[in-house]
Amino acid sequence: MSTTSRLRRPALGLLATACAAALTLSATAAVAAGTPSPNPRSSAKAAGVAPGVAAVSALFPPGSEVRFVAVAPCRIIDTRVSGGALVAGQRTFDATLASYAVQGGKAGTCNIPDVATSVQLNLGAISRNGSTSDLKGWATGTAEPLASLVNFNPSGPVANMVTMPVNGSGQFTVKTPGAAHIFADVAGYYVKPLYAAIEPGGGVYSSTASGVVSSAKSSTGVYTVTFNRDVERCAAAGTDIIFSASREITVDNGFSADPNTVTVYVRNTATGASEDTYFYVSLTC
Repeated sequence: MSTTSRLRRPALGLLATACAAALTLSATAAVAAGTPSPNPRSSAKAAGVAPGVAAVSALFPPGSEVRFVAVAPCRIIDTRVSGGALVAGQRTFDATLASYAVQGGKAGTCNIPDVATSVQLNLGAISRNGSTSDLKGWATGTAEPLASLVNFNPSGPVANMVTMPVNGSGQFTVKTPGAAHIFADVAGYYVKPLYAAIEPGGGVYSSTASGVVSSAKSSTGVYTVTFNRDVERCAAAGTDIIFSASREITVDNGFSADPNTVTVYVRNTATGASEDTYFYVSLTC
C-alpha cells in the first residue's frame, strides 16, 4: 500500500525551518493561525492541492482510543465448579489464560490476548447463606473502586454486563463483603491502537506511539517497526509528515520473518531514490 503525503503542520519544533521553507513554494498557500482541528476530513481536502502548493494536514495520531474486539461468549469463571464461594473477601482471576478450568471455566482458550486492557464480562453472583450484598471489580494492583458492579440477594442469580479493566498480566480482582458464588462469561476485549511517528534515524519521535516494542532504520529509506502483537492481517498505512507531494511511503506487513513487524519503504517520487524522512505509520486490525 502506498501513500503520497502532503505537508502537515507537525508539532515538531525541530522541523520549523523545513516547514517555513516549504510554505514559500507557492503564494497561494495560506495557513490560518491557531491549532488545526484534528479532523481527518481536512486531509482529504488537502489531497486536491496542486503539486508545489503547501498544504497543512490535520491528520493526527489516533490518540488513546481503544478498540473493542468481540469474541464468542465464553465462560472464564464459575466458582461452583472450582474455587468455592467467595465469602467476605476478594479473589484474583485471569482473563487471558490458555485454559480457564482452574477458575471453573472453559477447559481451553477464549481467545483473549495478553495485550487486552479490559474485558467485557457478563458477571454474575448467586447468593449464599441468605446474603444480600454486592460485587466490586478492578484491575489487580490498582485502587479498589467505590462503585459496585453487581448487587445480589437470595432471590436467585443476578448478572450484569460490565467492562472489567485488567492489569498488564490480564488479572482482575473481585470482592464481596457478603457470600456468593461467582460466574463470568467473556464477550470481548479492548486493545490499544497501533501507530507510531518515526524520525529519520529510525527512533520513535517525541514518544508518539502506541503498541510499539521497537523501531529502527535498516538502510536509507528502509525502516522496521515492531508492535506488541501479530499484525500480518492488519491494514497498514504510511504518511509522510513533512513535504508536499514528494515522497511515497509503502508499508509491508506480510513478508517479515516476525509477524509483529512491518517494514516501511520511503521513496522520493521525483527521483525514485530511497531517502529518510519523518513519517507516521498506523495499522487497523
